[in-house]
Amino acid sequence: MGEHGETRRKPAEEDDLLEGFSRAGRRAVALRGFFAVTVSGALIAWDLAFTWGAYGTVFYSRTSQLVVLALVVLLGRWALGSQVREHGWVTFLFALPALWVLFRLAAPLVVSDEVFHVVDATLIAAMVVSLPLVLWVVARLLAPNYFALPQRRMKVASVAIVVVVATVGLLVGRFNDHFYTCRDFTVAGDYQPANCAPSIP
Repeated sequence: MGEHGETRRKPAEEDDLLEGFSRAGRRAVALRGFFAVTVSGALIAWDLAFTWGAYGTVFYSRTSQLVVLALVVLLGRWALGSQVREHGWVTFLFALPALWVLFRLAAPLVVSDEVFHVVDATLIAAMVVSLPLVLWVVARLLAPNYFALPQRRMKVASVAIVVVVATVGLLVGRFNDHFYTCRDFTVAGDYQPANCAPSIP
């Protein structure tokens, strides 16, 4: 009993998940950051893995989002000028998607098919090579809570959980006929995978 007769709740009766880690303190902030980062990463990983499993490709909308992210970072860096310190080669890597977009817009008007395919393949290869660094920078900007997690264990656990969720998403996409019908994909406005099920028993 408390000073005024009310019953104090024992720590064992508390539930962090039900309360959304509402307690004050660094531990609660770290735990909220852990789940916020992990949930966000898992949602993206599931989507990418599911579409790869179901269709054998990454949708153009996702590649377009990568171009948008690179352009925002590039243009933001130029807009902020001297407030942002970076190496020139980092700017170049973020400029590759912009160069690819400009090339795709202008090239059909000024170059032959042979030249177009060579330059286009070169730009795409360069973007693929630079992808890890681009994703690293974007992650640092969009998920600062992950890098601020106080324990290495939390960081490793977050990555491991995202990998597990992505693996499950890949399997569900690959064996989508066990979970969804062809009509489910049609109603959602998606293309029907080759192995979709007319019905599920």
